[in-house]
Amino acid sequence: MKGWDGLVSSALLGTERRPAHFEELPEAIQERLGEGGLLDAAALATLYRRAGRKPLRDIVPLPETPGEDRPLPRPAAIRRLSAMLGGFQSTALGEWLRAADAHGWGVPPEHLPALADHARNRAEYRPLVIAAAGRRARWLAELNPDWRFLYAAVADSNDTEPWTHGDPIQRRSWLRDLRRTDPAGALEELREVWPTESAATRTDFLGLLTEGLSTADEEFLETALDDRSREVRRVAAGMLTRLPGSRLGQRMTERLNAHLVLTQGVLKVDLPRELTASMDRDGVDSALTEGLGKRANLFRQIIAATPLAAMDLAWLQLPVEGCAPEVLQAGWTEAAIRERSAEWARELLKSGANTGTRSPAELLRLLPPDEWAPAVEALRKTVDITELVGGLPVPWPATLATMLLDQLARVGTARDWARLASVTARAAPPDVLDHRITREPTGEEDTWRRRLVETLTFRRELYEELT
Repeated sequence: MKGWDGLVSSALLGTERRPAHFEELPEAIQERLGEGGLLDAAALATLYRRAGRKPLRDIVPLPETPGEDRPLPRPAAIRRLSAMLGGFQSTALGEWLRAADAHGWGVPPEHLPALADHARNRAEYRPLVIAAAGRRARWLAELNPDWRFLYAAVADSNDTEPWTHGDPIQRRSWLRDLRRTDPAGALEELREVWPTESAATRTDFLGLLTEGLSTADEEFLETALDDRSREVRRVAAGMLTRLPGSRLGQRMTERLNAHLVLTQGVLKVDLPRELTASMDRDGVDSALTEGLGKRANLFRQIIAATPLAAMDLAWLQLPVEGCAPEVLQAGWTEAAIRERSAEWARELLKSGANTGTRSPAELLRLLPPDEWAPAVEALRKTVDITELVGGLPVPWPATLATMLLDQLARVGTARDWARLASVTARAAPPDVLDHRITREPTGEEDTWRRRLVETLTFRRELYEELT
């Protein structure tokens, strides 16, 4: 507003240093100011700024949004959604959206903007909000640049406009969807634009090839190992280690055999002396890992990138010479996680292997869910239970959730159990939410227990309202 900045300056600096120039204010304020001073002018200007706006003209109304075929859930469920969007038990919002989608319910349109705002900086919520928006996704995406992720719902691989002229999110969504339906076509499109893209974009687009990865991608990924960007080279090497029978896997096997020999039941290690150019090209990094020397860290990376088929599970039980056994154990852990090997994960956990920088939970989640409860029971004396189960996908199997809720029901009110209670409250599956702990009395001093019961009850009611 004309003259407003001058009033602010006079108020901050004082009228002696910066006299107020009322003649700069709009005429409507000058007419009502009379003999008033700075404060009167500020009061009038404030009201003018709030209400003194000329009516807008020649407004083009927004295009009508497409309708939805899905019915809305009962009012109680909608009120619960509103409460979560308002901040109450908001961590259950994703669960509400998944349950509503599974039961065929839609989302009231007035809540879609708040959901889009909630998801714009939370990537894990975006697929849920895209599903909730349905045919309204593009309409919402065009209203607010912060909601551009909603374009992902309407990507059409036959329409190349988003790929050739879209913003980064639109291009990424288009390439990702094409990769799902036509892997070879997506690879060819990426190959054509590769030389002109920035390093960050090359890295991002290269990662999309993970879906549908096959030997048809190997030649391109081998070329990417010579990219000028270290991050591109790292991603390409990581993908090649996940490709069965790749040339990189064969090169890593040769390196392992050059530095590890099985002799008379002993694993004898000759640690690499330096990082060679060929090792660097294949993704071996010179950066140090805490607790490991330079040569030991190089060897750990070689093991981690070597196909498990080139190694033997029996090696876990053998003595090691030439380096600490923990170096091999950390490398085997990374290899098991890379190949998602339940067999190796089971034996590594059973042997109490040192997992290095990786969490035991990453091995535990490779096991079939029906093995989680007995594995946690076996590990509880050597590993922090909360750290172990906190990295598992949710919801947990009923056996694990029931085992931990039974334990929480027995331990009284000690604060040491608060973190485990918080994790368990969110991870218990729907069929365990009516656990007996929710019917036991809690006192005012039972803070974590009361919160556990409140969360379990809230989630149980959520499912009841949506079914």
